[in-house]
Amino acid sequence: MEVVSGLGDGVFWVGFVALLFRLDVGAVGFGVAVAVRLGPRALLGVPGGAIADRLDRRRLLVALDLGRSACMVVLAVLADDGAGAVLPTMVVLLAYVLAAPYRPALTAGLAAIAGESGLSTANARISTVRQVMTFVGPLVGAAIVQWSTIEVAFVVNAATFAVSAILVGSVRALSAPSRARRSDGGLGDRRSPWATPGLLVVGSLVAVMYGIRGSELVLYALVADERLGLGSAGIGVLAGAVGFGALAAMPLAPRLADSPRTDLMLGASLVFTAVPFALLGVVRSPLVACLALAVVGACVVAFEVVSVVLLLRLADHSSLGLVFGLIGSISNGGKLLGAVLAPVLVAWVGVPGALLACAAGAGVAAVVSAGPLQRLRRVSAVEQARVRPVAAALGGLPLFEGASSAALQRLASVVQEVSCAVGDVVIRQGAIADDLFVVREGDFIATVDGRLVNELHRDDWFGEIGLLQRRPRTATVTAHTAGTLWRLPGQAFLDALDDVAATPASLLDEMNRRLQRL
Repeated sequence: MEVVSGLGDGVFWVGFVALLFRLDVGAVGFGVAVAVRLGPRALLGVPGGAIADRLDRRRLLVALDLGRSACMVVLAVLADDGAGAVLPTMVVLLAYVLAAPYRPALTAGLAAIAGESGLSTANARISTVRQVMTFVGPLVGAAIVQWSTIEVAFVVNAATFAVSAILVGSVRALSAPSRARRSDGGLGDRRSPWATPGLLVVGSLVAVMYGIRGSELVLYALVADERLGLGSAGIGVLAGAVGFGALAAMPLAPRLADSPRTDLMLGASLVFTAVPFALLGVVRSPLVACLALAVVGACVVAFEVVSVVLLLRLADHSSLGLVFGLIGSISNGGKLLGAVLAPVLVAWVGVPGALLACAAGAGVAAVVSAGPLQRLRRVSAVEQARVRPVAAALGGLPLFEGASSAALQRLASVVQEVSCAVGDVVIRQGAIADDLFVVREGDFIATVDGRLVNELHRDDWFGEIGLLQRRPRTATVTAHTAGTLWRLPGQAFLDALDDVAATPASLLDEMNRRLQRL
């Protein structure tokens, strides 16, 4: 899907720029086009992430793809009818508004697809594909516009969105609802997304990195034309060097994200982005410039993979969409700010000075963030250490017989430990069923209308009847002694069962026994 979408996005942008040239909109028109492209994702990332947390992600992604496909068809019709610049620009704005929830929903869904052990590799592949398609897509778009028409470019993009909808729709693991309601009258609360460790420091570094990436939109063209003698077309050569570096980094990026020194990896990727960037201000050789930008491409992939995996491991899974919506707003806002400030810097200190200023900003950010990143790395290590034994314990329960390692890791990452005192009510008869519970310590009793129907001890579970049969709680469960429970969000439990070829016999047998008692 990333390959198809990246191709379509590049083809669309070349077609839209060609349309603006044909309409002779001037510099102001192109400025509006850049704002239309980056603005919605910068301003609507947080509400888009909130939407991604409240709806079925697979259905949401399919609907967004189909909506954007329709926008491209309308755009092709408007271009063919000779409409002015206003209507096509409004359609493009709508398409990018629809894109606002897309990336948060997709990134949040990766945790459900790959599991803890696969996060690094999955993010490395996707990040690399995105970097490579940033230059492959425009190349294909240029060929279409050159040998066919602008309208065909929009039709091609409509087709890529339709194919993307089919591909995303085939991924069942994306169908996790997001934010489960706590309506069973039981124990505990969900963690606020704003409490995610490291969100502030990682978000700040994302702003810096994407500020540099936004400045590239202006600075690469000037470097290619004024300093390397490649002409304006040389920006394609420089973009190709960035893409080559990204591709070369793919095998290494997962290892960096799984490194025990993620703080060092993030800081180093910023520094090694800054140094080659500054080098562009002094070199005159196209070969040396391309080598420097290949390093930049590799560092961008490393930075994206490490930062995304870090947040996926630390954020509460019920609010991943909101977390990555916020990160999306920051990244697009940084890119927009970088694109706006770059011409100002060039006018003030020239191209070499602007490159050096951007590089210095990245270096300062890396130094300032060293301490907070080190503390964040310790928190991440603690979280990973927590997830592994929990996944192993869940795998030992007959309840999850046949579940894959990835499914168990997904479950382990959302398990919440609940301490109970004598007499605490865990679930109440007649309440809506939201979660499954596993007893870790202590004794619990189940009653129906005040009558004892079951006793629960270590490694027993309860709450499955309401979830599997989609009915209210059939009994009240109370702590008979002080104890500890693991609470598993109901949808995460059901998703884990979807991962198994057949529902475990132990689960069905125990559920039947309980229903007979009732």
